[in-house]
Order: sequence, then structure tokens, then C-alpha cells
Amino acid sequence: MELCTVCDGHRPASRAFIEWHRDVDRSAERLPQLFADWEMEAMQAKGWVRIIEDETPSDLPACEGLRP
Repeated sequence: MELCTVCDGHRPASRAFIEWHRDVDRSAERLPQLFADWEMEAMQAKGWVRIIEDETPSDLPACEGLRP
């Protein structure tokens, strides 16, 4: 993954990731949340929405996988 301060710095999650990367005292503990925030931000920029399992409407049919 490459993030640019000029190209990506205007987006909050991307900016937080860039700032974390530049911090010499950075902690790997923050990395999973930073990545999840960045991923969601990138998906939203493309018009996609992540549905968290707890938020899935119960009236949707169950996915039965791919069939040939």
C-alpha cells in the first residue's frame, strides 16, 4: 500500500495512517484499527458499503455459495 500526503492527506483515515507511519514511536497495536478505517474509507470512495455481520438484515436469504 502506498499513501501520498498530497493525494490522500485530505481523507481522515488515510491521513491518520500517514501520520502513524511517520511517527517514530508508533505502536503496532493501533495498526489493525487504522487499516480497518482506511479500508472502509477506500470502499466508501468507490461507493461500496461494508455490512458488519451484526448489522445484516435478518430477512436476507442465506448465501449458499457459488454453484457451477
